[in-house]
Amino acid sequence: MGYSQGLMKKTHPLFLFVLFAFLPFWVHAQSITAVEGFEDEASKRAFNWLPYGFFSESFGLGLGVGAGYTAWPHPESSILGAATVGTSGSYNLVLGGSQLRFPGIKRLYVEPLVMTARYQDQFLYVGSKNEGFEGKRAGANDSDADNYLEATQWDNRVEIEFKFLLPIGHGRGDDIINTYTVQNGVLTEGATGAESWNPLESGRTSINITPAWREQTLENDDFEVPLQTRNVTVGIERDNRDFPFNASRGSYQSLSYQKDFRNSDALGGWEAWFGELDWAFDVGPGPNAIQRVLAFNFWAAYVPTWETDAEGNPTKRPPQFEGANLGGLYRMRGYEPERFHDKSAVVYTAEYRVIPDWQPIKEMAFLEWAQIRYWQWAVFAEAGQVSPSWSVSDLHDDLHVDAGVSLRGMFYKAVLRLDVAVSEEGSRVVAMYGHPF
Repeated sequence: MGYSQGLMKKTHPLFLFVLFAFLPFWVHAQSITAVEGFEDEASKRAFNWLPYGFFSESFGLGLGVGAGYTAWPHPESSILGAATVGTSGSYNLVLGGSQLRFPGIKRLYVEPLVMTARYQDQFLYVGSKNEGFEGKRAGANDSDADNYLEATQWDNRVEIEFKFLLPIGHGRGDDIINTYTVQNGVLTEGATGAESWNPLESGRTSINITPAWREQTLENDDFEVPLQTRNVTVGIERDNRDFPFNASRGSYQSLSYQKDFRNSDALGGWEAWFGELDWAFDVGPGPNAIQRVLAFNFWAAYVPTWETDAEGNPTKRPPQFEGANLGGLYRMRGYEPERFHDKSAVVYTAEYRVIPDWQPIKEMAFLEWAQIRYWQWAVFAEAGQVSPSWSVSDLHDDLHVDAGVSLRGMFYKAVLRLDVAVSEEGSRVVAMYGHPF
């Protein structure tokens, strides 16, 4: 497949990167980030907006605007939105809210997201009748990189995450809004984890419920996989890292169950399980480095309902954008989005992150609008596989690997990253907000 620009070409457009470059971070409810020297702005209401432009294969010339109103309706809350159009006919509209309090229940927060989009020239690894690959399922672990369906794609999505913070660990007490104070990307005050392995003493544990609807339609009738879902995800997560936005120590664990409620056809009604473990180890400062961190991630997924009928067709399986899939923005970044998908999947990731003591971008006057707090370099390696069965041997007999480098920084109060990853199928550039884990 060669070189591709993940956010520019595929279904994750550049506007997300631009939007979060100047708005507060989207996740980690019940918290405020204060930067030393800017503490008075931590919970100050502000309207931010930014026009932007870019070129991509899918959009052509893309123009857009992102905007957000922060510290409203509460000091930790934000209302965010963006609109992007391209000369090719592609467009994307998104509206969402971050850390919105649920009326009458102080520990319950909601984060809605609504998105509608049209994308030209998309590559989707779906189908078993693609030209030249008849009888071979695209997206399988041993599938060919050129076995994909190309089409114009419409993508509509609505989801609302409900997050309830449990009164244990760093979630105890009446004051549940935590303030992280940072300097040059390093936490100086307000850690919410990494003090103990006991969840009753350390970390923030929450119960999450996320109802969602998503539907994709293609300008191509040659496919036989589901492209829509109405589902609910229920999970528990414990974030025991000192600073979730840029952890130097601690761990993260999550377990979730997802259920699709479309029982009108043989492909609906699927179920999926997900588990994730993260670790961060502070190596300490070093020569010309403010901070050095080793970070590790393990992620696994299993779709117990995925079966194959007498004719060899899968039943009760999720769309390629749900369930056990690898490739894209977070897992196996050297491969195209949803490049691999099957009944089960595992992936291992290791990163070495360094914040150098030389920070010249902070002094560049033409970048003052972005309020860049620091930059960070990282090197990473990943190994993962999908499989039609759930067994240790089957999930590790043909691992795909990739590796790369990453440039990251805190723009306003959000961590942005630009990853360059290389795999056996070429190289990719991924622009996104937040660490991949």
